[in-house]
Amino acid sequence: MDRSKALKVIEDEQLRHYNWFHSQPVRPNEVLIEKLEEQWCVSAAGERACIVETSCVYFNNEEDALDRFIRLLRLEKTLEERKHGTNDL
Repeated sequence: MDRSKALKVIEDEQLRHYNWFHSQPVRPNEVLIEKLEEQWCVSAAGERACIVETSCVYFNNEEDALDRFIRLLRLEKTLEERKHGTNDL
């Protein structure tokens, strides 16, 4: 997946709670993607808006990192829907 496709998925599926390459300060309970030198990192922030170190997964290419990022955003959306009773599962 490339950046434009990832952004389209985010928009089309109305995914929320993410931080796209540090486009804003880290917020509580969001999924982050960032480039660190020659690697990409996908991670999650805890309720205190700090990156949970054990959540960091590193990739050697952006496509794999974006795939994981989108999977985590979809998971977060599913959990949010279940929490609020808006998912039919």
